Amino acid sequence: MKNTPDQLKQMQEAVRDAQAAAEAKSEFLANVSHEIRTPINAILGMTQLCLKTGLDEQQRGYLKSIESSSKILLGIINDILDFSKIEANKLTIETIPFDLEEMLASLADMFAYRAYDKNLEFVIKLPSNIPTRLIGDPLRLNQVLVNLVSNAIKFTDSGEIVISVTLLDLDDHEVFLRFSVTDTGIGMDEHQRAKLFQAFTQADSSTTRKFGGTGLGLAISQRIVKLMNDDGIGVISSSGQGSTFFLELKLPLQPNADQTVAESIRARLAQKSILAIDDNLTTRDMITELLRSHQVQVTSVRTAEDALDVMQTQRFDACFVDWQLPGMSGLDFCRELLATESATKPTPALILATSYHAHELRSEARAAGVQHLIVKPYLSSSVIRVLSSALALFGDSAEQPGLDLEQELCCAPILIVEDNDINLHIAQELLTHAGVQVDTAMNGAEAIEQVKRKQYALVFMDIQMPVMDGLTAAEHIRTLYSYQQLPIIAMTANTSTEDVERSLAAGMQDHISKPIDEKVLLKALQKWCVRGEYAMPMPVAQRQESTSTPAISYPRHADIDFQSALERLQHNTSLYRTLIERLVHDYSDAPQKIVDYLAKGQHDEARRFFHTLKGAAGNLGLMRLEKAAAELERHTKSGDYEYVADHIMKLNQLLEQAGLACSDLLLWQQRNNKKG
Repeated sequence: MKNTPDQLKQMQEAVRDAQAAAEAKSEFLANVSHEIRTPINAILGMTQLCLKTGLDEQQRGYLKSIESSSKILLGIINDILDFSKIEANKLTIETIPFDLEEMLASLADMFAYRAYDKNLEFVIKLPSNIPTRLIGDPLRLNQVLVNLVSNAIKFTDSGEIVISVTLLDLDDHEVFLRFSVTDTGIGMDEHQRAKLFQAFTQADSSTTRKFGGTGLGLAISQRIVKLMNDDGIGVISSSGQGSTFFLELKLPLQPNADQTVAESIRARLAQKSILAIDDNLTTRDMITELLRSHQVQVTSVRTAEDALDVMQTQRFDACFVDWQLPGMSGLDFCRELLATESATKPTPALILATSYHAHELRSEARAAGVQHLIVKPYLSSSVIRVLSSALALFGDSAEQPGLDLEQELCCAPILIVEDNDINLHIAQELLTHAGVQVDTAMNGAEAIEQVKRKQYALVFMDIQMPVMDGLTAAEHIRTLYSYQQLPIIAMTANTSTEDVERSLAAGMQDHISKPIDEKVLLKALQKWCVRGEYAMPMPVAQRQESTSTPAISYPRHADIDFQSALERLQHNTSLYRTLIERLVHDYSDAPQKIVDYLAKGQHDEARRFFHTLKGAAGNLGLMRLEKAAAELERHTKSGDYEYVADHIMKLNQLLEQAGLACSDLLLWQQRNNKKG
């Protein structure tokens, strides 16, 4: 039976209505998630500030529970938003260059402590014959692996978590890889496996009660992988025997990318004799295979006592020592070697492996004769780098990443691109205090000219700027420098997944949010600068100075977070007052400017104005002003200009309040000085 024209028209209208409803639902969820995220971020931020104050153990426990619960709630909101995008067919897969090993290194950073906290061995197997400079969607692939590893840790009480990358096929243009995550956890029976990838379900109801979660994570991951390869995620599991989740992807190789370890390093490593001590068999096998692939002679043993026995008859150039071993600990083993060292019995270069960034081990390690630390799980590049340094294989000693360099900041030329003077000044102050050389640019066009004239180790790039925005500038810079030659980090108040995706698609490698968090900023320096050719240890005197600042408690204010703002500025109250005065001066004519923008139809200019004010206010701890600017930005973006006109005068009141509060801070400082 044929459909009549009227019936076809009705069907088309029904389809359009359904699509419109789906889009409306998606838009609603995006807006609601933003509204919910804002108070949750405030709860998280204030909780983290409270945790820095003097607390007893009970109070600290309460606040830790609030922090943990807030993070879980934020994760649930993100899952729901992702799922709504999938349902509306709005989730897309990008094809951009990325480094597979760097992506796995970020996973290691994310989960190393969680695994350590549950006494689990965390292993990453990435054979050296697998190319790592690939093209694909690193954000979504990372999202899938994060979900799989998080579940593995959640459902495993003892044993190990292993991420494996296996080479299935390789040609001149493409690599075929299997990614798998294996755990020794509770496993699943056939009935549980059948329901595994259904939305809002878990293996059974007792799982939800015991472990929590929405049941969305695997459903989202399955849909993402099917967008990548059609086959989705596979699982091998039986009850009580652990689980293996796997996915297979074909990924193009980056053209003209060097996929191999430098031959000069490989030649120098060849035939060196290395001892590896680790009580975990999987880790021992992994590092043995990795080193042998570089023609290194490897002996691996389980305990320090076994190592001492082997060393009676064999000499080694270097020794990888796990810091936690059964019986004699790794540090005690190093102390024993140091105590018995002689001209006829030289101690090999000692490399201590820790399960997380155990900075407190540094002084103990140095006293025990250790010159190099490496963080597990082992990755090929970090193993080769630290081993080459330990064996003095670098031509220039400044290149050696020894104990003082591992995870330290570097003295390198950095470019900050930011159109707001206040945000620029704060970022510049933080980076200069960290010991790096800082240049600045006010827009994307200036940034391009500066990177043409000077070689930088890193660029921090604002997104919304006049003349040329950060995304356009990043795309242009990528035609001049590769990802490895010049990392670019987005620095913006917009932190949605879409904003991160746009930044990555434009050629940026990372994304940090405003207001600027000192720890996040310095972590970005550690992550991206230490790998560059400029890397060198931060001067010892400077490190000591930066850690010796006494704790200061600033006056509390209902609408202004003096504490966070002044910590950002290294407690420089004079600079803080100067920046507040500049903000009040620069934005004193805000209402008139906005009226002019709207009258001329320059809506993007108005939105950018509010966006910039939001970031500046956030960096200075002006919470009410930041919130007001954010609301005005949101309403400008949605076209609600009536709201903007009705509320624009509120900015003047809040700016005046900021000036008065700054005077209060000055009085507080004068009183404190008199007391001192």
